[in-house]
Amino acid sequence: MVRRTFADRLADLDQPDSRTDEEEIWAVVRTALTISRILVFVGIILVSEMLEEFFFGGLSVAIWSLIIGIPLFFAISVAIILGDSWFKQPEEEPTTVLRPIQQRV
Repeated sequence: MVRRTFADRLADLDQPDSRTDEEEIWAVVRTALTISRILVFVGIILVSEMLEEFFFGGLSVAIWSLIIGIPLFFAISVAIILGDSWFKQPEEEPTTVLRPIQQRV
């Protein structure tokens, strides 16, 4: 196995990017959605642990954080999955033979 040197990695940065504008925009949006999903998860835990004794609308604020946070977490996850399927990068053509010769004649 050949390891790539740091100079090779820097040289790769000079190569033009073959991604379209839509794919680059999706990469930024996906990053924001991923960070917000992590923040929602941490927020659910913090609110449910720290605000158990406060009540709003007859329910504890901890319960409200679960009622709002869990569907929000799943909605963000579904948005990421759908976006990945819509902006899927085209697959490269295979360079190997799919059915190699099994026996020489």
